[in-house]
Amino acid sequence: MSKARKKKNKRLGLILLIEVLVFIGLLVGFGWYYVNSKLDKVVDETVVAEKEEIDVSDAVTEVMAEKYKTIVLFGLDNREGGDLNKAGTAHSDAIIIASINNDTKEVKLASVYRDCFLEIAKDGAGTQKVTHAYILGGPTCSVETLNKNLDLNITDYVSVDFKALAKAIDALGGVTINVKEKELGNLNHNIEEQVEVTGIASEGVWSAGEQVLNGTQATAYARIRKVGNGDFERTQRQRKVVEAMVKKAKQSDLTTLNGLLDEIIPLVATNMSKSDILSLAKSTFDYELGDNIGFPLSNTTPNLGTQKGSVVVPADLISNVKHLHSFLYPEDVQYTPSDEVQRISAAITNETGVYDMFTDDKSTEEPTSTNSEN
Repeated sequence: MSKARKKKNKRLGLILLIEVLVFIGLLVGFGWYYVNSKLDKVVDETVVAEKEEIDVSDAVTEVMAEKYKTIVLFGLDNREGGDLNKAGTAHSDAIIIASINNDTKEVKLASVYRDCFLEIAKDGAGTQKVTHAYILGGPTCSVETLNKNLDLNITDYVSVDFKALAKAIDALGGVTINVKEKELGNLNHNIEEQVEVTGIASEGVWSAGEQVLNGTQATAYARIRKVGNGDFERTQRQRKVVEAMVKKAKQSDLTTLNGLLDEIIPLVATNMSKSDILSLAKSTFDYELGDNIGFPLSNTTPNLGTQKGSVVVPADLISNVKHLHSFLYPEDVQYTPSDEVQRISAAITNETGVYDMFTDDKSTEEPTSTNSEN
């Protein structure tokens, strides 16, 4: 791997965190006129109309469709300033599926690893890392890829650039994170690089324990990948920062939230209509973050050569999709994997030789509470 690729990969982890800024921005119900005026800057009615054409899985059950709302949140490495609603802009280096229980208001988050090996929903694309779907076909291709491989009914997406992350966290007054002793070295290395990238000055973090991190420090924390179980553990750190930001936002006043929105609105793209967003905002302070998880839960990481590289292969797709559905939609006892998922699963096994490993107890991580120290 080239030095340039390694340096880029170090930055990609932070992108996952930006999606929660969208939740904060979209679910802040602190005055209809005020929110409405902000939404004028982010809602593109042309893009909203296009979501009617997004393909969803035939396996969607009544419970999934009526009891839950599912949104996908994309974080993009868009350093060239391209249109986030278009193909060719950037890879989706962070993907979060958010399942919202309409009755209990519990929100569960599932991170789909950027290197997850799936069948891209674009003619001729075949099986690739899921991160490539966005640059090949834009957000619609990415959403349809998730629906196709994971039996989902997602039509709403939010895409964000990562550039405002440090400023957004600073606008909240920082976030409280419990930093471990073993994380300090890599954290401070990332802070130095983060200062170079953003130009925002910051002190290092010199002691372990629970403490308030500023935007640069929190961003650097989210990028730690050489401590613990690589990218798998990094996504846990990212989700920990996600919850810390949500908590802080819910405790913030109008002035703070306004500053936060001003930081992120220019970097947000969505196909959600203003009525969709305002409908969610009605229950702003009723939402509670539940458990979170990474997908695929059971996996292996072979290198498939120069064409496809090192990938995260579900072991196997059918078992992982079953587990994902039981996590996101625990009341949906009617779900069974579709013929399409079974076909893709067999194709991935045939190409990679990876089979169902759930019974071998080789899962990467169990569902984790964002309040947990795991």
